[in-house]
Amino acid sequence: MRRREFITCLAGMAAMRPLATNAAGERIWRVGLLSNSPPPSARSSWRDEVLRVLAQNGFVAGRNLEMVERYSKGDADRLPLLAREINASEVDAIVAISLPSVQAALGATQSIPVVMVIGQDPVEIGIVASLAHPGGRVTGIAFRTFEGDAKRLELLREAIPTGRRFGYLGMSYETVSKTKEMAVAAARLGIEVTTYWVNGPSEYAAAFARMRNEGMAGVVVGATQPLATNASHVAASAAENKLPTICEWDYMARVGCVLGFGHDLIYGQRRVGEYLARILKGTSPSELPVEESDAWKLTVNLRVATQLGITLSPAILARADEVIE
Repeated sequence: MRRREFITCLAGMAAMRPLATNAAGERIWRVGLLSNSPPPSARSSWRDEVLRVLAQNGFVAGRNLEMVERYSKGDADRLPLLAREINASEVDAIVAISLPSVQAALGATQSIPVVMVIGQDPVEIGIVASLAHPGGRVTGIAFRTFEGDAKRLELLREAIPTGRRFGYLGMSYETVSKTKEMAVAAARLGIEVTTYWVNGPSEYAAAFARMRNEGMAGVVVGATQPLATNASHVAASAAENKLPTICEWDYMARVGCVLGFGHDLIYGQRRVGEYLARILKGTSPSELPVEESDAWKLTVNLRVATQLGITLSPAILARADEVIE
C-alpha cells in the first residue's frame, strides 16, 4: 500500500466512526495486541515495554491511548476469533506476536496496519514482498528462530560433551520444517535429536519424563511463545526429571533453565513500540523495513548446572553475557 493510499484508508476509517477524544480534546488512539500466549507476566511483557515506548512518543495509556489485548493462552485455534474481537474494537493498528497471530490478524482485518513479531522469514512465507520494502500493511520484527534453535542445540552439546542423544520440546502447531532444521543441525554435530510435541502445560511433565526414560542427555526448549511464557513450569518439569535445558530468553535461564540463548528481548520489544509509534504518526507500514534481528544474548544459570552435576567449560562462561550463581 502506498503512503497516499494508507493515509486515505485511515481517513476513510475515521469517517466511518466519530473520533473519540479525551477531556483535553486530544484524539484517543486505540491499538490492538494479539498474542498466542497467556496474559503477560512480570518477567516478559510486550505490552509494558511497547506502552513505555509509545508514551515516550506522546501516546500515553489512560490519556490518549487505549490498548485492546487478546491472549489465546497457547491455543492457536482461538486466534481468529480474538482477532475479530480486536477488529470490532476499531483499532488503529495491531501488534501481532507469533506467526499464527499475524495470520489471524490479517484474516480478520482488511486495512488495519499490523506490526508483527515472528520467528520465520516473512518473505519466504509470503507476508511481505521483501524485508527492505514490505509493500503492504505489515512490518515489524523477524527473529531468526530456526537459526537460534540450531545454535541452542550446538551450545547444549558443548555444555554436555559426552551427550549423544538430545530432546527437542516443541508446540504441536509448529512447522515440520523446524524439525528438519534440527535434524540437519544434529547431523552436523554427530548427535541424535528426538522431538517431543506438547499442546500445553498439562503435558510438560509427561514429555520430560519420556525424555528421561528414553535417555536424553539434555533438552532444547523450542523457541515458541507458549513455552516462553510458561518458563517456570517448563524449568520445574525439567528439574523434576533431572534434565538440563537450554531455552530462548535470558529470563528463562533465571527461572531454571541451565542456559538461555536468544535475541535481545527488551530490544525487540522497544523496536515494536517504535514501529507502532511511527505508524500512529502517519507512516505507512510499506515504508518501514522489516528488521531481522541479529543481536544474541547468552545467560548461564551456574547454580542449576551445579545442581545437575554439569561442569560448564570456561569457554562457555567467558561468552556469557550474564552468569547466575
